[in-house]
Amino acid sequence: METFSIIPLKVGEFQGIERSNLTYQMNPGQKMVAPIIMYLIKGRDKLILVDTGPSDEAWAKQHHHGLIQTEDMKPEKALRNIGIDPSDIDFVVNTHLHWDHCFNNHLFKKSKIFVQKKEMQYAICPLPPHWVYYESYQLGLTPRWIPAMDSIVAVDGDRELIPGITLVTLPGHTPGMQGVLVDDTANGRTLIASDCCGLFENWRGAGIHRHIPSGIHIGLPEYYETFDKMDRLCDFVLPGHDPDVFLKKEY
Repeated sequence: METFSIIPLKVGEFQGIERSNLTYQMNPGQKMVAPIIMYLIKGRDKLILVDTGPSDEAWAKQHHHGLIQTEDMKPEKALRNIGIDPSDIDFVVNTHLHWDHCFNNHLFKKSKIFVQKKEMQYAICPLPPHWVYYESYQLGLTPRWIPAMDSIVAVDGDRELIPGITLVTLPGHTPGMQGVLVDDTANGRTLIASDCCGLFENWRGAGIHRHIPSGIHIGLPEYYETFDKMDRLCDFVLPGHDPDVFLKKEY
């Protein structure tokens, strides 16, 4: 069996966000600095990028709650800093279509971009509380995944991407949320869960709660079914916005 490695790349930082946005009904009033993370999966002869990061600082300040993005945090520079050019990427996976996870799809002109069909359908016409996350037409914006539409492969449910790597549906945070299950890493079967588990805390749980949903979600019943599915699938979970991800350079 092929062994894979997973490298986290910091492509921005949200400053002073409300922690309860990530941990539903917990930690109200607590603020935190949350990194924005792309994950690079390295195989024997394939490179797979999970998510493509956010906008620059100016755009985020105008349309969202702002972020810090140094030159080294820009997605293309973050890749080049580890010896990877955007043109080297074989496949891109968008876990979901919130602006901070797909803003730079256009950089990967040679790559197919895998997105769940259900996520695309919802992203076109989301509910009003979610308009800003999708930079939707209802706000007079053009969602930033649209310009790379010709590269998108619409996925309908779980599917193998390549041997040892599977796209798995994880509805809850969004209707078409998906994770990337990597069969053989240093931690066993590792699931890149993105914002399904924004923090390690979401997966580890607290008190009577085995797992904790995100404060931003589409439906709690779906979310808890997803947690049950994750329990069956994986040995280790990599989250979407936890600073502790960077305690290790590689997984």
